Amino acid sequence: MSQKRLSILFTSGWYPSKAHTTVGNFVQRHAEAVASMCDVWVLYVTSMPEWIGPPKIEEHCEKNVNTAIVYCRPGFFSKRKAFIKGAYHLIRSKNIHFDAVHHNVLWPHGWQPRWLLSKFNLPYLVTEHWTGYDPINANKRHPLLLWMSKFGARKASFLCPVTLDLQQKMIDFGIHGNYQVIPNVVDTSLFSLAKTNSACVRFLHVSSLIDGHKNISGILRVWKKISDQLPTIHLTLGGDGPVEFWQQQAAKLGIRADSIEFFGEISWEGVARKMEDSHALLLFSNYENLPCVIVEALACGLPVISTRVGGISEHISMERGILLERGDEDALANAIETMASTIHHYDKEALRRYSVERFSNEAVAQAFHNLYEKMIQK
Repeated sequence: MSQKRLSILFTSGWYPSKAHTTVGNFVQRHAEAVASMCDVWVLYVTSMPEWIGPPKIEEHCEKNVNTAIVYCRPGFFSKRKAFIKGAYHLIRSKNIHFDAVHHNVLWPHGWQPRWLLSKFNLPYLVTEHWTGYDPINANKRHPLLLWMSKFGARKASFLCPVTLDLQQKMIDFGIHGNYQVIPNVVDTSLFSLAKTNSACVRFLHVSSLIDGHKNISGILRVWKKISDQLPTIHLTLGGDGPVEFWQQQAAKLGIRADSIEFFGEISWEGVARKMEDSHALLLFSNYENLPCVIVEALACGLPVISTRVGGISEHISMERGILLERGDEDALANAIETMASTIHHYDKEALRRYSVERFSNEAVAQAFHNLYEKMIQK
């Protein structure tokens, strides 16, 4: 094992920026985890419709992650020019020597690590989070998706989907390579065991609140039915989506105001506090890979109710929650009722231990570091 502290360049199709403050925050978490063992720079290009003039590079450092975001006009060629400008800025102007590239999300920027490999001979791996390879999204796929994904994957030293399920979906789609599953990450120093003393059993839902993905309408229909039957349950629902719309829908359904509350976009620290004030996490998604909110909930000792989609069943068992089929509202109602009556049977310490051993910054950083060294030695 090399004693040298490696220097890793993160590139990505998604990353938080002024254009969108939460998109790709799971990539940011991987970068922060890796920064505990390596020197990390992020190079991210994003377009803004109102942008005028040449691309502009803005730099900042947060949680030991150095970040260069290049803002530019929309369009593939504008983004390509902006990315090249950013790469030359870091590698030539700032004279940073990178050992390897860690790219995230093949579509639509899988060409970025290929360009860095050809220009600077930097080996790379790819972490994949995207749900677009799920057959349920087949009608939304761009005609160039397969070609671009294969182009980015072909020269990758490793392909690292966040679940085995996503790995199989990528293979079925025609993307082949050297696969190594490394999951999403949770800062277990931020997310700690829940401490709620509430007499109600408090369920929490955190997401983008996009109905086609997260099935918020289904959750609310079920909550209307079950909360009328069980006065000792409560739902806190929110995230970085149209929260006011869902408040209005809840009112139209006649959901008791004292059984539900809503919140908008909040920080990770805010999510952690919500979890510490809850008993269980509730998801009803139509498709997923492995939502970060699940590994965060486990780190807080919360059992999970979720649909059996994506890679969720790889981690949620009877000891850690209840799984049900996509769209089965009767099953969701039964699961809520069952969990409300058995919530104290779950071993919170065991749930947290499971999360720490698999999803902590230390565990995920070490897994990536091992692959970086293998790439470099090759």
